Amino acid sequence: MGKRVLIVEDDELVGDHLAELLREQLACVPLVARASGEGLSLADGVDFGILDIEVSDGVTFPLAAKLRERGIPFAFVSARDPAKLPPEFASTPYLRKPVSAPQLLAVARAHL
Repeated sequence: MGKRVLIVEDDELVGDHLAELLREQLACVPLVARASGEGLSLADGVDFGILDIEVSDGVTFPLAAKLRERGIPFAFVSARDPAKLPPEFASTPYLRKPVSAPQLLAVARAHL
């Protein structure tokens, strides 16, 4: 069984595309959540997280903090200005949307 990757993305097409990319290229098992709260419920046992910052139920910073507490690496994939990240996430990998497949795969490979 492949590594489990949590994807929190409220745009269904983007979330499905990321999931397919990870499944096909890295043999991962993607768990796609459309909201931060849903992501929290799926976070147990994941190996890596890909988080959009602004989703339908707010921002994913509380989820990011939980992942960090559990020692689970993650990256932000967002159109939001990276300079507006809270200081505690300044060193978190950040990919600006639209993210290219090679960029996303490189970050995922580095943490899986």
